[in-house]
Amino acid sequence: MKHQNYLFVGIDTHKNQHTAVVINCFHQKLGSVQTFNNPSHYQSFINNLKSLDSTDKTLVFGLEDTQGLGRSLAQWLIEHEYTVKEVNPALTKRERHHSPNPDKSDEVDAKAIAEVLFSKWDELPTINQDDNFKAIRQLNNQRKSLVKQKTKIKNRLHNLLHQQYPNYKEFFSDPFGKTAMAFWEKYPHPAKLKHYGPKRLQKFLNNQAKSISNDKAKFILSLVDKDRRQDMSSDARNSIIPMLIKQLRLINQNLEKMNKNLKNAVNKSQYKLTTMPGIDFKLAAMFISNIKNIDRFDSADKLARYAGIAPSKYSSGKSKNTISKKYGCRQLNHAFYLLAVQQVGVSRSGKIKNPVAYKYYQKKLSEGKSRKVALTCLQRRLVDIIYAMMRDRSAYELPGKPDYESINKAG
Repeated sequence: MKHQNYLFVGIDTHKNQHTAVVINCFHQKLGSVQTFNNPSHYQSFINNLKSLDSTDKTLVFGLEDTQGLGRSLAQWLIEHEYTVKEVNPALTKRERHHSPNPDKSDEVDAKAIAEVLFSKWDELPTINQDDNFKAIRQLNNQRKSLVKQKTKIKNRLHNLLHQQYPNYKEFFSDPFGKTAMAFWEKYPHPAKLKHYGPKRLQKFLNNQAKSISNDKAKFILSLVDKDRRQDMSSDARNSIIPMLIKQLRLINQNLEKMNKNLKNAVNKSQYKLTTMPGIDFKLAAMFISNIKNIDRFDSADKLARYAGIAPSKYSSGKSKNTISKKYGCRQLNHAFYLLAVQQVGVSRSGKIKNPVAYKYYQKKLSEGKSRKVALTCLQRRLVDIIYAMMRDRSAYELPGKPDYESINKAG
């Protein structure tokens, strides 16, 4: 790239308004321009930027937030064939701290972004239009929000049901299955069953699930104190429990729709992560959402550091050590942890899910490493695999041809 042919535009993005600063190849600030965060203003924004320089140099852009507040502008620029680079906020912060100007403002931040754009041009990832990625990220975030809501409601129901039925967990194998929720909704307190015999309750249960055992009603009634006294507190719980059950049903319905849409989006993705054992569409969405554009990382080592899996170096004088710190993207770190656990898992039939990963994990254990450290080693190995799959947009292939039968016997 011949820097003298370009003008470097750093943009500090905000919800309502963006601030841009333009510099040339001599690090001279040519001026600043502001624009509303609205596509109808973007063309005049470009015209104002071009008016800062009388030459016919090409504008190139650097933005920190290309998937959040700056996404609309970034996508508009890409559609109009401008080059847009994603600037890591850590690089901007470092540039600002090295500046002789100690002030903090939108214009100062925009200039720092422009300086990073100029100096790190070859290292910064180029942003491409990917509506599918945005869909995956939005669906994944919404799914995560629904799961949190579901967990909160379940925890509250556990508490309320325990106060009504101290041994409620013995009633059903899944206290929040279809039959169980119908039961709690209709009979939130033991006194509601006062006039019920085994046949009447069994009929209600069979209407919920045909496969339920014929002696289930008799078993439940044997655990229930029908004469338990009701008071104002239990009356309040009687009204809250059915309300929470309805909310839980609605969340389950929304989750079912969300999972369907998310699975379709992941299947349309350029990344073939679900071809790897242990990665379903939900885990694949976690990887895609948190890694974003894999081209941001020029090596698996950098991805490992971003995920907080690579150990940090700590040295002073002759002392050289590596320590493990909780840094990086914790959600991505958790995704690699879930994948590692899946890889070394064993099915109920005793079959190892991924013999190669299991053999590597057992090797680390035989070297004297703890289970936690051995699993971390496997996570780091998986970073290499995920990085290569996403970089090459390729499907997973089991390396080598190990003797699966002997490995299973050894496990």
